[in-house]
Amino acid sequence: MRYIIILFRFIILGYSLPAAAFTYYVSPLGDDAQAGTTVSTAWRTIGRVNAATLLPGDRVLFEGGQTFAGSIDLGRNAGTPDRPLVVGSYGRQAAVIASGTSFGLYAYNSAGVEVRHLVFRGDGRSVNTEQGVNFYIDTPDTHLQYLRLDSLEVSGYHYNGIIVGSWSGTSGYADVHITNCQAHANGEGGIVSYAEALAAHHNWYVGNCQAFDNAGLPDVTYTNTGSGIVMSGIDGVLVEKCEAYHNGWLNANQSGGPVGIWGYCCNNLVIQHCESHHNSSGTRHDGGGFDLDGGCTNSILQYNYSHHNGGPGYLLAQYYGAPPMHDLTVRYNVSEDDARQYSQGAIQVWSSGASGGIQRALIHNNTVVVTPPADGSQPKALLIMSDAFSDLLLRNNVLVTAGGLPVLSTASTTSLRLEANCYWNATQLRLDWAGTTYADLGSWRAATGQEQLADGRATGVSADPKLASADPTLAPTPGSPIQGAGLNLRAEFNVSPGPQDFVGNPTPTKTSPSNIGAIETLAAPLPVVLTEFTAVQAGTAALLSWRTASEQNNAYFAVEGSPDGIVFKRLGLVAGHGTSTLAHPYQYRDTALVRAATGAVYYRLQQVDTNGRVTYSPTRVLTPVVALGTRAGAAGPVLQLYPNPAQPQELVVVEGPAGTRVHVLTVRGQLVASAVVAASGQASLCLTTLTPGLYIVQCGQQRAKLTVN
Repeated sequence: MRYIIILFRFIILGYSLPAAAFTYYVSPLGDDAQAGTTVSTAWRTIGRVNAATLLPGDRVLFEGGQTFAGSIDLGRNAGTPDRPLVVGSYGRQAAVIASGTSFGLYAYNSAGVEVRHLVFRGDGRSVNTEQGVNFYIDTPDTHLQYLRLDSLEVSGYHYNGIIVGSWSGTSGYADVHITNCQAHANGEGGIVSYAEALAAHHNWYVGNCQAFDNAGLPDVTYTNTGSGIVMSGIDGVLVEKCEAYHNGWLNANQSGGPVGIWGYCCNNLVIQHCESHHNSSGTRHDGGGFDLDGGCTNSILQYNYSHHNGGPGYLLAQYYGAPPMHDLTVRYNVSEDDARQYSQGAIQVWSSGASGGIQRALIHNNTVVVTPPADGSQPKALLIMSDAFSDLLLRNNVLVTAGGLPVLSTASTTSLRLEANCYWNATQLRLDWAGTTYADLGSWRAATGQEQLADGRATGVSADPKLASADPTLAPTPGSPIQGAGLNLRAEFNVSPGPQDFVGNPTPTKTSPSNIGAIETLAAPLPVVLTEFTAVQAGTAALLSWRTASEQNNAYFAVEGSPDGIVFKRLGLVAGHGTSTLAHPYQYRDTALVRAATGAVYYRLQQVDTNGRVTYSPTRVLTPVVALGTRAGAAGPVLQLYPNPAQPQELVVVEGPAGTRVHVLTVRGQLVASAVVAASGQASLCLTTLTPGLYIVQCGQQRAKLTVN
């Protein structure tokens, strides 16, 4: 009997062990008839992967640097949080999934999945008919755990690059991370979530992602299209260190438009440390940087940088039919030259009144600067478009316009308080208050009771805030009247302002003075005086040289490069000399970026001091010779522009095939300049009629981006 019991125990133990996990390899040199479990017995096609039954813990790895035609259909294959099913690449490079007109990857009612280090390519938004990477639930009462989407590049799909959603009541995904991903050149949008019910999804993180060149769909008029990153239907989501730019210009919805980074129908949504710029809309609505939209509750926009968007930098909007929207905070953000289209506001509030409208919103310690746009419209630093809100409070904000633009415009004055803000226009202050215009702070305060506390204390400043215009943080400089002129939110209202300001300084204690604006300290003197910075070609390398006249606490220089002048990546580090009053020369040789270039290459220096403070050099442009700038297999040199970025007063030289015509287009396709390439292979473009912004230069079948600063 004793032996029988021992045998039974071994049988039970055997059944409790998990099944062995396998790694399957896929290579263009493989064979679908083989086992696939080693590199030498690899499968060959995506079709073989789709035919396999994959179990928790299994991995499917495609050979890096190779291209595989088809779509990955995981079906209901799934893993678990402890034993995820992994799809990725082997080798140093990412494999390319070329899905043509179909989807890139689809998973249906499954989770416990990791998709990593892959490139998904559709045939283009006007040719492809599907989503890129798509996870979807439609079974009732289904709550799936664990998704990891990391280091993916998804482009060329008709709809969205990455989309995770559910449509069955409260069914949804929990514990979702989307990190280090790029979603670009798609039609409907970049990175998107959605759900049928509020709070269907839980506990999401989206970090270090980029969404750009997602145009929108010109044939869709019933909803907005062309956003960068959109979160919806989630309870608990953090979006940070992401960038969205040049999205939305083909949106065709007349009732609303896209936004760079935003959310709706979310609880506890936090968007922080992100940058959103050069987004637009094909219609008269939106096209801005950041947005907390209908149905958002207990949500925060903080430490973000919005600039040069067609629409608002920061928007609060409650759409028709939306669920309740309440307890919102917009703090320590910077907006620089937003609202470039259709007379919108850099900070803008609109409410339909649905479900009680917008309730309890605090907008504090933001810095807004707006200059006149090229289209002649009248943007405002602050625009309140409607009523249907309650307890809307604006405190400690810097609101600056130029050229006579309105600083403030509001259609409603009910349940709206403005306290301790700085209002400034060097030409003439203009405060539009429910049909009446005031030209100075004192008369507006006396007539409306704004900028005055309950105990009778007058607040607010109407003076030049003396911001450091060369510093992207727009920090106040010595002598600024906004220093110490803000209200201490802890002491006055028992409201926590959060842990830090826009650049990471701690927020004031209960007994400390508060600045007005996004920075709680003054702009410090530059730690390094840069006297020279050049980029020249040296054989097959780019030689960067720079010189400093003096250095203070200089830890190092980070050399950054970019193929388009917009997105820069770190190439290497060069140690500094600490603190020195002597001149010091520096050099750095780039052999990687310049060799891979198909056109101009952009370089800049990031100087980092011992305290972590960061400043940037001007950008330098290197146009490689034909031997470096010719694309493999191309008939001739690639389209090249220099200088790029350029100033409005400069001539831009275009290199292209002789006799061809060069066109300069806005991002919406409007022709603004043209020239003919001479026999020398060059054409000169005069930029004196162009306003700062992003343009497309087209020569024959080739196109390149041109930035006018």
